[in-house]
Amino acid sequence: MSEEKTQGGVQSLEVGLNVLDALIAHRTPMMLKELSEKLSMHPAKVHRYVVSLVRMNYAKQLDDGRYALGDQAWRLGLSCIQRTDMIQAAQPMIHALHREINCGLQISKWTSQGPLVVQWIEPDQPVSVITRVGSVMPMLNSATGRTFAAFMAEDIVRPLLEKEWQQRQSLGQQVYPANWDEFQKMKRAICDKGAATVSGDLLAGVNAVCVPVFNRHGEIEFSIAALGSDAHLPIDFNNEKVKALKGTASALTELISQG
Repeated sequence: MSEEKTQGGVQSLEVGLNVLDALIAHRTPMMLKELSEKLSMHPAKVHRYVVSLVRMNYAKQLDDGRYALGDQAWRLGLSCIQRTDMIQAAQPMIHALHREINCGLQISKWTSQGPLVVQWIEPDQPVSVITRVGSVMPMLNSATGRTFAAFMAEDIVRPLLEKEWQQRQSLGQQVYPANWDEFQKMKRAICDKGAATVSGDLLAGVNAVCVPVFNRHGEIEFSIAALGSDAHLPIDFNNEKVKALKGTASALTELISQG
């Protein structure tokens, strides 16, 4: 039977979810043969399940024939992240910070693909931002990416940094930091200041300052990035808005650690 019931469950659904799990676990798109080998399943059988996942938008087939996660899979993951207790508990303080500094606020969580924007709060004054909820932020030239890169374990972030360096090199683009040694220098400065910054790197005329919020284990739970024009949000750690941003992150870290 295509939907054989086993102990109150539906076996075909479980097999389909196993295929989806394999796509999730593999950080890069996969060929059908790779999926088949990983699942120890005949390629023809895997293909039937992949077709259904593509039809329901949980997977997609790329131009080179490989399969990757579809938009619906990302929406499901994003919905789960947005409902985590820590971010929900932080909302009153996040919105209080927004009222105090009147900058755009970007809340991000870590995923296997990099930092994922899970919340964006618009400022009153117009700020053109190209990254929205659901965007995966670059590690090298975004304040959010730099924050996670500086405060997370190097064996986790280095492969993503190396990947971005290779991509930039193939496109003939320059970026700072340009190599691991430059990153180490930048990391020390970020850890010393407790925040990462960029000025016009992703969008001309827009500054960003990002701070980490830690859990009881000393790991980043999420990050908060403030975005604004140079006049509204100068890259100055003595600026009152930057101080308020760092103060909120410290208060949230204390709150989460006690939770």
